[in-house]
Amino acid sequence: MSNILMNRTRSRILRFLIRNGPSTCGQIGDELGQSYSGIRRQLDLLCDARLVTHSAGRFQASPERVQAAAASFRRTVMQSDLGGSMTYT
Repeated sequence: MSNILMNRTRSRILRFLIRNGPSTCGQIGDELGQSYSGIRRQLDLLCDARLVTHSAGRFQASPERVQAAAASFRRTVMQSDLGGSMTYT
């Protein structure tokens, strides 16, 4: 799951949701300067990873799950060979 955080847009979406609370796809897209379809695609991935929930047209981050994913990501980076196979999207 730590790879989910290796995408800049997804990381920005998570930061936005943690700071602003439940938000619509349009609100997130407006703030990040991204298209609705692009944001929605990233939100679907975040929902699949259970880092974000969707209810009544609004998306909300799960801070506890985001924190756990971030800790896993940090461990992965610390243990990996930075010149190796890690790729950023």
